[in-house]
Amino acid sequence: MNEEYNLHPYHNHEDGLMNIKVTSVMIDHLRATKPWVKFLSILMFISVGLMFLGGLVMMVSFSAPAGMRGAAFGPILGIIYWIFGGLYLAPAYFLFRFASSIDDLLKGGGDVAMEMALGSQKSFWRFIGITTLVVVSFYILFIVLAIGGAMSMRSF
Repeated sequence: MNEEYNLHPYHNHEDGLMNIKVTSVMIDHLRATKPWVKFLSILMFISVGLMFLGGLVMMVSFSAPAGMRGAAFGPILGIIYWIFGGLYLAPAYFLFRFASSIDDLLKGGGDVAMEMALGSQKSFWRFIGITTLVVVSFYILFIVLAIGGAMSMRSF
């Protein structure tokens, strides 16, 4: 087994995991998954393109002459769109790579294609999990700051 799985040193390598065979039902499930994964990855790539384009439009059209108040609002909002577009790029790539690896598997790619497919899927879910943890942490921080702000305003 691969050491990446961090198995217990006394792990019995003769267990059921070593004897798993890829069945036709497993392949059928992957075959049925592939079009949806590819569809979602393409939609995500389109969303990235639209976010980059929208960010550019905001930077150009919402920037005011130098003396006006709030002149930096458009470029700042455009940069925020680019950041979020960049965040969408990684999962879109992982999903597209997952779909391509399923296609390679169906064309006879064997173990290597299956490993690539599962590795891409793992990368997608790892990215989504880390992103979710970061967003939830920001929410918690925002709530704590809002409560602290409200309590400090109440004391005045």
